Amino acid sequence: MKNKIMLTLALASMVMVNAQDKQLLQDDFYTYVNQQWMDSVEIPAAYGSWGSFHEVFFENQDRIKGIFEELTAQGKSYPKNSTEQMVTDFYISCLDTVTLEAKGLEPLKPILDEVDQVESVEDYLSLTAKLYAKGIPAPISVYESVDAKNSTVYALHLNQSGLSLGNRAYYLEDNPQYQDFRDKYQDLITDLFKMVGLQVDKERKAAEKVFEMETLMARIHRTPVQLRDSERNYNKKTVQELNQLTFAIDWAKYFTDLGLEKEVEYVVVNQPEYVSMFDRMLVDFSIEDWKTYMQWKVIVGTASLLNKAVRDRSFEFYGTTLQGTEEQLPRWRTAQNAVNSNLGQPLGKLYVEKYFPKRNKDKMIGLIDNLKQAFHKRINGYTWMSEKTKEQAHHKLNEMGVKIGYPDEWLDYTAVDISAEDYFGNVIRVTEFDYLRDLNRVGEPIDPNYWGMTPPTVNAYYSPTRNEIVFPAGILNPPFFDYEADDATNYGSAGVIIGHEITHGFDDNGSLYDADGNLKSWWTPEDREKFEARAQKIEEQYDAYVVLDSIHLNGKLTLGENIGDLGGMAIAFEAMKINQEEKGRKTVDGLTDEQRFFLAYAKMWRIKFRDKTLENQVKTDTHSPGYYRANGVLSNFEEFHKAFDVPKGAKMRRDEINSIW
Repeated sequence: MKNKIMLTLALASMVMVNAQDKQLLQDDFYTYVNQQWMDSVEIPAAYGSWGSFHEVFFENQDRIKGIFEELTAQGKSYPKNSTEQMVTDFYISCLDTVTLEAKGLEPLKPILDEVDQVESVEDYLSLTAKLYAKGIPAPISVYESVDAKNSTVYALHLNQSGLSLGNRAYYLEDNPQYQDFRDKYQDLITDLFKMVGLQVDKERKAAEKVFEMETLMARIHRTPVQLRDSERNYNKKTVQELNQLTFAIDWAKYFTDLGLEKEVEYVVVNQPEYVSMFDRMLVDFSIEDWKTYMQWKVIVGTASLLNKAVRDRSFEFYGTTLQGTEEQLPRWRTAQNAVNSNLGQPLGKLYVEKYFPKRNKDKMIGLIDNLKQAFHKRINGYTWMSEKTKEQAHHKLNEMGVKIGYPDEWLDYTAVDISAEDYFGNVIRVTEFDYLRDLNRVGEPIDPNYWGMTPPTVNAYYSPTRNEIVFPAGILNPPFFDYEADDATNYGSAGVIIGHEITHGFDDNGSLYDADGNLKSWWTPEDREKFEARAQKIEEQYDAYVVLDSIHLNGKLTLGENIGDLGGMAIAFEAMKINQEEKGRKTVDGLTDEQRFFLAYAKMWRIKFRDKTLENQVKTDTHSPGYYRANGVLSNFEEFHKAFDVPKGAKMRRDEINSIW
């Protein structure tokens, strides 16, 4: 309660003191709100960026640390396969760097021995599949997911993969910095081959071959923008048709080697041209080349699980060179992250029992109901949309599911052996268990209890194929959600996040899916044309923002998130007005409801970046950086202009207002 009061007073004080500096408010509201924070906060050495999401994440980490301190207290022991035993022993296994050093590279030997025995393309494909199930990267990603055109069942999907440098642009773009990345990436491969004792006396040539193969894969990879095209990424093929697409791959055998226990009727091939190219590569490169490539994937896929020398060399490239990060996380944080990544639901069960009371869930349900009511009201008022399309929009909103905090039923990991002395093995076993459980859902009805995030996660999402919004317990903390905060502040933070996720069901991609989660249009052609014209204006607005030197935001890549931000703001503000009709208005320390709403919103997106991290986000991330999520939205919002008396001609007031929802 004290922190909330201090925050409110600080914001009130800021508004009064800076009243003289109207220019800053009118030109850059994000900085106006967050300047003091930006001046006082340094990005920790272990991070490429730092902002409100990180702050909440760290608070959660401290809470989880308390859970582990209690679990690992001296003298405590737990029954085998109990939640406490699994979580504790996994944590200890990662924390125990003495054992990791003693084992050295020993965990890799059985896997590399298998690679050494590969003698043909058939051998390579078989081992690739078996290792992929254990978490070793492969040129093609194979996974189950909801069938986008029959959302009642799971389908098998194939997707482009294979790039350990990550960003496609890093391989292909003519850029001095990216050339430096390419050179240092090959240095990394060379050094790790030497450390592991592979490709002796020809490590550099091996690195060059791996890079050559990955560059060829990158050339045929679809761009991040192209990957947002749901219709183009849905290519349904029978296994027979898939076999006709390739020559060197027996797909039925490949799926069996992955661990699929049933025959599949069809496969959704996201990028058929990539699958065809990979098939040709299997013949164009020698089996020795493919063994070299596989050796690298084994090393890079497990580097974080090995001894300090390997971890340090890997971090030097992936952390420092690519992201500008100065140092690795403390080991206890790494261990906590590892547990959340691998045993997130068992850990989440302990987390929510202690830190997510039912009252928080109940209040979120109330907010969501209010936000849906507000969106229905806004849909009724749209003059650009026909009644026929409005009817379908209302139907989709009514059918939208909601998940808050944690699953109703927890995943069962009792079949997995978790040992306090085997971090490498723990990760491999859990990964394989998760993968095979999910893979063998292919053809089965959708699990209504599925969660795509763990309960402690500081994030939220909308699933178009399930038509549902999901809010893990981890994000439901200040400044995103505060049970004790006044209503206006919660509407400007939690309300906007809820509205954002709801709007994803109606953004440029989510709007292609119907109320049942099928990739099926529910628009009249005329209304769709009007929607796309409005979306084009938003794309052009964000295209114009210059982030670093001459690097612009990619308005097409970030379009869905920008539509979500604009819609989330409008719906949350409408919901606050409905709340005001019921409860009345309040002024707190000189701040109106509207002012507190917008201050909470701008504060929520505060973040600082290292340049390399920011550039990578602009190239690959569908989200705009926080600065533009705040100012880009508010400059379009007339209620903001009224609340702070922003005049025409100011930078925070666009001449042409962009909006859809």
